[in-house]
Amino acid sequence: MSENATVIANLTADEFLETDQASYGSAWRYEMIDGRIIAHAAPSPDHAAILAGLTTALGKRMDGRRDGRPEVGSGAVPARRERNTARIPDATIRCGGLPRVVFEVVSPSELTHPRQRDRKRRDLQDVEGVDEIVEFYEEPAAHIYRRRGDAWVFEALDGLDATLTLDSVGLAVPLAEIYAFVDILPEDADQTG
Repeated sequence: MSENATVIANLTADEFLETDQASYGSAWRYEMIDGRIIAHAAPSPDHAAILAGLTTALGKRMDGRRDGRPEVGSGAVPARRERNTARIPDATIRCGGLPRVVFEVVSPSELTHPRQRDRKRRDLQDVEGVDEIVEFYEEPAAHIYRRRGDAWVFEALDGLDATLTLDSVGLAVPLAEIYAFVDILPEDADQTG
């Protein structure tokens, strides 16, 4: 869920990322989209638990590697001429100073706004260095978008027995590890109450 925050004339995406976020207000996080600064509410407990599982799994696998590192909440600027958009993915794997893989946990409210979610994905696809975009959902599932030349290919994963393979950084992570901190109902559980 997001809300408009403010417009600061002639602020570039790079300047936005260098500015103390507290100067924009008291929201949990901000992004800059087409020159507008957008406030985001704090994530749900399940969103945070998925992110905790992801960063724990990435940290274990990347410990000691010098070719990249996992990050949480760092900025990604599309390589467009106007440079008035800066996205803040939930997590990133950065290699050689550039984001290589970006991760988003899709909230239920984002599912009702597919155009906004698609726009965010297109912005991330336009970030220099990004080769893979991974979207996680509240149930154990992931959508992966991979750069193949000038095109992007899609892969869907479903279930705790699936494994997320990140070709661009040579990592494989079972979804069971990513969702380790999320209370997941069995598929045959009665969800009516």
